[in-house]
Amino acid sequence: MHIAGLTSAALLTASAALVWPASNAIAQCVDHSDDPAGCQPSTFDTPIGGMPSVRVGRDGGLDPTSSEDDVRAGVARLERELNLFRNFEHLHWVVTVPSVRDEATGEWRGGDLDGAGDARGLGIAGDCLFVGHRNGPGFTRAINIFRLQPDPANEPPVEVGEIPAMAIGNEGFDDRELRALVYTPSNGADRMILVRNAGTNTIGWLETYEIDMETCLPTGKSEIHDFNGPSHEFYLWHDPANANRILVFVAMFAGGGLPEPSDPSLRIPDAIVLAITDEATGEILPNPRFLAGFSLQDVGGPPVNERPDATGLFADGRFADFSELENLSGQAGNFQTRQNNMLHSLSVSDDGERVYVAGGNAGFYVLNSEAIAQNTDADIVSGDAYCNPRSTVVAGGGAIDPSLLAEVANDCLHMVVNDDPGLAAFLASDASPAAKAARYLVLMTRSRVDVHPPYSSLPTGIHSAVFVPGRPTRVRGNTKERPAYVWLTDENFGCPLMHARIVSVEVEATPVMVGAFAVPDNQLDECLTQANTEPDGEVRRRVFQQNHNPTVFANLVFNGWYGHGLRAIDISNPYTPREVGHAVTVPHGMARTYPIFKDGLIYWADSDTGLHVARYTGPRADELPGPGSGTYESNATSPHR
Repeated sequence: MHIAGLTSAALLTASAALVWPASNAIAQCVDHSDDPAGCQPSTFDTPIGGMPSVRVGRDGGLDPTSSEDDVRAGVARLERELNLFRNFEHLHWVVTVPSVRDEATGEWRGGDLDGAGDARGLGIAGDCLFVGHRNGPGFTRAINIFRLQPDPANEPPVEVGEIPAMAIGNEGFDDRELRALVYTPSNGADRMILVRNAGTNTIGWLETYEIDMETCLPTGKSEIHDFNGPSHEFYLWHDPANANRILVFVAMFAGGGLPEPSDPSLRIPDAIVLAITDEATGEILPNPRFLAGFSLQDVGGPPVNERPDATGLFADGRFADFSELENLSGQAGNFQTRQNNMLHSLSVSDDGERVYVAGGNAGFYVLNSEAIAQNTDADIVSGDAYCNPRSTVVAGGGAIDPSLLAEVANDCLHMVVNDDPGLAAFLASDASPAAKAARYLVLMTRSRVDVHPPYSSLPTGIHSAVFVPGRPTRVRGNTKERPAYVWLTDENFGCPLMHARIVSVEVEATPVMVGAFAVPDNQLDECLTQANTEPDGEVRRRVFQQNHNPTVFANLVFNGWYGHGLRAIDISNPYTPREVGHAVTVPHGMARTYPIFKDGLIYWADSDTGLHVARYTGPRADELPGPGSGTYESNATSPHR
């Protein structure tokens, strides 16, 4: 080493000063920016091998006979010892499924305290909270109704009633999604509704309940709307221009593409828009009213349940094959033999003019819904809105009909690429039909961010697509304050696990991925070597670990990551998302629902352990909505009451 201008003695001193002990190096972190997050540790590596997935005792060890007090004491101990909460204050753990005691053995089983609950959809409005359940053959658990208390940070929600499960015979329906909303219709009297989307693998039903705001109990409801196929996630949109008007945008994951019972020549759309209130009075409609539908396959997108050719090649590429690998349980690594290409989830801009679509293995794309937002329900239904209620079918038999392409822009719901003036001019030109079809397919394909293939991602693919609020793009002509970014989650089972992404929609018709976030177990080697036993060596039950539903703010994302808990991610620099907090509950469960922010607290339902309430205390906590600010979630117009 040579440092100019130093004597030999000074050089030795300088050299010694440059050699830091390892312990000091770990402790040193100096942030020279004005970033509120400053120095942060690495993304939390979930200590799966040390986390029990079943009931524990006061010492944190497995104990199926322990009392509830001992379970809670043991869980608190494990949260400290395993560092399961960082920058989150765990305030309440509320049981939604009680345990049942075997009198012969003294053992408890089947409840949240045992890691064997089945909490599902979550809805919050006013002082009311609703938790649904997975149900299934032999299970018909009712929706739990809770009331939030005057001091919610110190007083947990109190159960005040229930809504019976939807069921056919002894098969209870999965309460996949619940949304609640308080609104003030034109008569000036506040009203609360609860929208329930439930079903089986083949059935999808939707109901809207009138809720008493004081008791949180239902006082009436709509008729059941039968989707004639398995409906999935939905967005609850409240029209900012008409307080009486509330719509639901429903994803028909696995249901889209099935024959329409009323007209076998038609297929059930991938996305369906329903009016659930009377736009003149705000009253719940006895029967939800169909307004519009969209199907990607009809407008030239990839077919539903696409299969590869004999060599394994799909129309858009080849999947990575990890099937020769095995994890510690002997399960083969991922390899994909079909693409679902099904619309899974969506979010809607506040003005209702854009729909951000999580399209499964078909990727992410943006829909224009201006015709729905800018017209009345009555005009849409009567045809006076002058838009096609269903997607124009331009694709069939593997070919595109160029003569119909221009008409797609007149669909009530259509991809934003169809609005491009250059495409419109080309379709109106004297170019050959083949050239028109080729240009259209290139632009339409480019308007989807589709990473499948090469990434394997069954059963879902792109799971959620939530726009980043409060950060409009600065491109020329953005008079509507359209967002610059969208947060995407990617759900899959098996190994390797998929991660989350952030895409730029600064050019809506050509979105592009600019950043990504993953937990350590998203790496193939860590995924393959995950512990498969309880801390005492017993074979553990399977805990799913995919990333799932996010609630997104301007600079922070709160992402339920199933077995990796709730993750707080700083996206202030969209190119480098980084973790700034985590909340991982025991027994090891699955953080599934969209986190809901209500008066400064965070609520989420864990699919195995019930309802949890916490407060985020990390960087940028002061940017989050506080007490009195209402309810925020990324699956409904927010804030709402």
